[in-house]
Amino acid sequence: MKVLFKLLWILLIAGILEACNASGRLEYALECAATNKGELEKVLEHYKDEPEKYKAACFLIENMPYHYALEGEELDSLKTVLASADAYGVMLKDTAVPDWDYYTPSGLQRKPDVLNIRAEFLINNIDLAFDGWKKRPWNASLSFADFCEWLLPYRIGNETPDNWRQIYHDRYSFLLDEVYTGIDVVEAISVVWEYLQKEDPYRFTWVFNYPHLGGEYLLHNRIGKCQDACDFMIYVMRAIGVPVAYDFYTFNAETRKGHVWNVVRDVTGVCLPFTFPSRKPKRGSFYIDSRRPSVVYRRCFGRQWDMDGDFMRNRSVPAAFKDVFARKVSDNYFDSNLELPVEGMDGNYVYVGLFSAYGWRGIDFTKVESGKALFRNLASRQVYILLAFANGQYRPIGNPFYFDGKDIHPYVADTSKCYSAELYRKYPLSERIRNYMGGIKDGHFEAACDKDFKNAELLCTVKDTPGINYNHVILEKPVRGRYARFCSSAEGYAEVAEMHFYKGEEEIVPIDSWGDAPATANTFAYQV
Repeated sequence: MKVLFKLLWILLIAGILEACNASGRLEYALECAATNKGELEKVLEHYKDEPEKYKAACFLIENMPYHYALEGEELDSLKTVLASADAYGVMLKDTAVPDWDYYTPSGLQRKPDVLNIRAEFLINNIDLAFDGWKKRPWNASLSFADFCEWLLPYRIGNETPDNWRQIYHDRYSFLLDEVYTGIDVVEAISVVWEYLQKEDPYRFTWVFNYPHLGGEYLLHNRIGKCQDACDFMIYVMRAIGVPVAYDFYTFNAETRKGHVWNVVRDVTGVCLPFTFPSRKPKRGSFYIDSRRPSVVYRRCFGRQWDMDGDFMRNRSVPAAFKDVFARKVSDNYFDSNLELPVEGMDGNYVYVGLFSAYGWRGIDFTKVESGKALFRNLASRQVYILLAFANGQYRPIGNPFYFDGKDIHPYVADTSKCYSAELYRKYPLSERIRNYMGGIKDGHFEAACDKDFKNAELLCTVKDTPGINYNHVILEKPVRGRYARFCSSAEGYAEVAEMHFYKGEEEIVPIDSWGDAPATANTFAYQV
């Protein structure tokens, strides 16, 4: 009885502290709102007799001081250029500006949500989000806390807030009201996913550096990077009551980059990955793509309050681990734990790292306890190294090792036995790059003495997808010609960056070069 009484007191105190914290966060947000305070108070007054919606409004308002939109004339112009891209993601000639290659969003104006969000906008967003939550059968198992992250937010990143929820709802709700009326959230996504594929194909382009594009823009312009494809799916799904978010990793040893993809919360609480327009969700499958992440995070709207002030001020923790809107969700993907002995560092943070072009890079951290560092839910079949961090730099602790999911296998360099090796690839050939390079397949090189290539002689045909970027071809016999060119196949789309020609060891430098027969009208893309 005493134990139960003590437990009740602990729970009561914890509840009081949480309520005090929440109350303090709300008061802080209202203070930050300045002249916009009245608009936010209108929302609270509007829901004073609806406890659940009032609590949802508090959640959004409490987090407003940490969210903002990036705006500016340059971004408006960039969006126009981006919208001009053809099916290959290539920009139109007359709208492309050379300086865009060096454009960064750092000069854009920040518009804090807490100073600009109006009551009518927020009330409409909350009401529509609740409609979707209560209407769809798969949301019966979606808790209020999960609802606040998976359906409620009025924004995704740093885009300008717009009326996306109403617009997307009006356009796509029929898919779950009429086309599919079942209770399976995975099947619901498949139906919507297939409809979107047919409605307007998504165009990938990796040019330019820009913030999130916004719901209305992506509805009319299905173009952008992986992040934009994720945003589009979130707008569609949340607007019609499907709990969707996006997961990401910041660095991958095989590609040296990060990646993002969508996840849907299944009725079991398990989150299933999918990508648009590549792969639909499938129960039991957590395959993302051929790139292998080590640690996975989920982007949240609510600030992660477990990162307290002491942690944020700790200089022995790199800034990369202080993203207050990123929640580690590796347990959804990996079940292997890595435990390493660490001497003389109890109470300090250590890191597990991957190799990068600029040295070892930390991708997860933990605090040393009792001479051990435990990294939970870390991907296996990777080469890692234990690291310390001080004065803005990582320092290796010991040798790198291969982690097979249970044991580690150290790599100890034997510098007494050195030899030379010629490397053709530094990183594995990913699925995306393989498909991209496959555009050169069945293309051919030819030479001729006349500019019109009326009597062209074949030099070689590319019979398969090359595995590397630089490829050498030795001709069976010398070929005489004044002109040389590469011709894509009828179905191919190849971007040949360089062509070099040699006579023995001597390089024959062309006098001039040009393209011919544009692959698509009025673009920078040519078949040459």
